[in-house]
Amino acid sequence: MNVVTDVNELVIKMKDNVKKIQNLMGSWEEPLFERKMRPSFPDDLSQNHDSLIMPRLEDIRNQGKEIHKALKDTFDHIKPDKKSVIWADYVAYVNTLVIEGITVSIVKSMNFLSD
Repeated sequence: MNVVTDVNELVIKMKDNVKKIQNLMGSWEEPLFERKMRPSFPDDLSQNHDSLIMPRLEDIRNQGKEIHKALKDTFDHIKPDKKSVIWADYVAYVNTLVIEGITVSIVKSMNFLSD
């Protein structure tokens, strides 16, 4: 029973960390750059772009650090061999989630600009 309880706790921790990663990436779905629907001069647009994009990129960088912390937390709880196939598969799974989050962000931004 102790082994089953320990495994259950590990699985719950892994699921919680994946959910945390997905929640962090939820904010990435907002367009990276938004502009008002009015004509603007190129210099004004450039300044607006710089003032909006840099804070968003900093947020994404910070959330990337949180994703690394969640992955490390999972690693610390299950203590796998870093070179094991199972750990590599798990990291690849999380990497796929992150790539999907980035892709959604890009698509949402491009759709906004297209509209």
